[in-house]
Amino acid sequence: MTSHLPYSISVIADYGPLSDMAFAEVTQSIYKEMGHLKLRLKEYSVPPFDTHATGFFLAETAINSHLGKRHFFYVNTAPRHDDENPKADSEGEKLVYVRLTNDVRIVAVNSGYSLSFIKPAIAEARVVEVENAGSQFRSRDFYPKVLGEIAHDNYDRLTNREPEIPDAPEDVVCITDGYGNLKTSIDPEKLADSVGKYLSVSVNGQKHFVKAGRSIFDVPDGHLCMAKGSSGWTLPDGTRRSFTEIVCRSGNAFLLFKKPKGGAAVKWAEG
Repeated sequence: MTSHLPYSISVIADYGPLSDMAFAEVTQSIYKEMGHLKLRLKEYSVPPFDTHATGFFLAETAINSHLGKRHFFYVNTAPRHDDENPKADSEGEKLVYVRLTNDVRIVAVNSGYSLSFIKPAIAEARVVEVENAGSQFRSRDFYPKVLGEIAHDNYDRLTNREPEIPDAPEDVVCITDGYGNLKTSIDPEKLADSVGKYLSVSVNGQKHFVKAGRSIFDVPDGHLCMAKGSSGWTLPDGTRRSFTEIVCRSGNAFLLFKKPKGGAAVKWAEG
């Protein structure tokens, strides 16, 4: 590590708006555990319990990072869905350490699809030995010390166990951007034969006619379009992974489809 260059830490979590007290408490804990190391820290909020949005956001920003070992991601969306029974001691999904092929390092709760989109770009993944019960707020009380230890090249908490990570889901809403565009996991190649045609698209119990376009602006103002969007990344084998967006030009597709959550199925048919 070049000593004069700071670490970049991206915190991705579902604590609520960035003004929420939880972000303040977690970032204070991270600064404490990083000690004397120079760093720049930035927080990013995803919807509550939404591991689809978490996973997509993580992949877009981590796989495309050019900072290598200087870039850490601290990821916490923990709906405690590993077991639906009561959790008297607040235990939940396990913490894992991940190193991508670009050397970006990630400390994350392995919940739902939080790690699914980065799965093809993982060089190393291990379960972390750390307290996972005894606090409602594990990402404030227990997990920052893991990040600090790893940043100081202490990997003693890493076990030999590899986490089980599900594959990324197909044909679902992943995340909604600030324009109300629905970023989906649909491979644009699935729409190749339909470009220029209008499709009946169903999301979240709502159905609209949407043009399959060459770009997201391939419709008049106020019309819906689905086309290859701006998000995507190159995998270690050189494959480019792209994704389809559903947009309303000069409008808001998220509102038109009644605010679908991450994981909402997208179905379409011609005519």
